[in-house]
Amino acid sequence: MEIIGFLLFLVLSHFGVMQVFQLTTYHRYFWPSLPLLIAYSALVGWALFALKMHAFFLWQLILASVWLFIVGRKQSKTAEAMLHFAGDDVDAVRLMAASTARTSAYYTASSIVYVIGFSIMYLWLYNT
Repeated sequence: MEIIGFLLFLVLSHFGVMQVFQLTTYHRYFWPSLPLLIAYSALVGWALFALKMHAFFLWQLILASVWLFIVGRKQSKTAEAMLHFAGDDVDAVRLMAASTARTSAYYTASSIVYVIGFSIMYLWLYNT
């Protein structure tokens, strides 16, 4: 039963972080929405601790990281397809390439902030 609870927690926390990522991966909204991402990652760390899922911390860390990596790779392949279909207009291709590169960088930064944020919060609560 404990494993089912953890899997539900993992899915719900991933759904929530993907909703926050909708803001942080937009070029204009990355910096203003970064406090929201930090707060959400701290909330996930607190919830993991409060629900006493201590045995699943490393699983949360590993599975969330792998899941975010898979989503990032999928988005990377989508971006490559978009560049392929951009046509022969050099300016359009250059603009599309710059945009997808920034989006990818913001996704990577958001993923790192999320994983580090919930890890720090959980470990801080666990060790105090």
